[in-house]
Amino acid sequence: MEINYIVENASGILTNTQITWQSIFKSEDKISEIYTNYLLPILLLPVIGKFIGFTLVGYSLPHTNSMIRTPFMDGLKELVLSYGIIIIFIYVLALLMKHIIRKFEINIELNQSFKLVAFSTTPVCLAGILFVFPGFSQLVIFGAAYAIYILYQGVIEIVDEAGNKALTITVVASGVVIIFWIGLEIVLNEFVRSFPV
Repeated sequence: MEINYIVENASGILTNTQITWQSIFKSEDKISEIYTNYLLPILLLPVIGKFIGFTLVGYSLPHTNSMIRTPFMDGLKELVLSYGIIIIFIYVLALLMKHIIRKFEINIELNQSFKLVAFSTTPVCLAGILFVFPGFSQLVIFGAAYAIYILYQGVIEIVDEAGNKALTITVVASGVVIIFWIGLEIVLNEFVRSFPV
């Protein structure tokens, strides 16, 4: 893991999106290298933030003075399970993205599709730090919205147009992600979470 690689790409994708996408797509980084040097470290931010915020810090329900915390072992299991599932899902989404883009008769390699998905997660991962403060955790939605914009800009770089194809690809991919998150919450509620104490 190289801190400079993370900082350079994360700051670039947020502040200088188009040029950074061009640099990312031109790079010869392999999927395994992107996982190791970027994705695995940055994905830790939201899951650890959520563990700290909801398990160690706690949160209060409206109109009550009581502090609620997720049981420690439940929080730990959720951290590990969420992290593992998200890591796998990123790769699956890259495969789906490749398939979606090729439906529009645009040739794309899996490596490029993976870059598109992996680096688009940056805003929501960084916003995931807010989970440390459960009262502000709903603001993570703004990171998710910005991630969609980053994805759209990346698709434009691949598709080489700002028309309907890029927009449609982004909307379909975003829909897949929303379905995934709903499914993940159902799995966690069913098999991991118990009533907080």
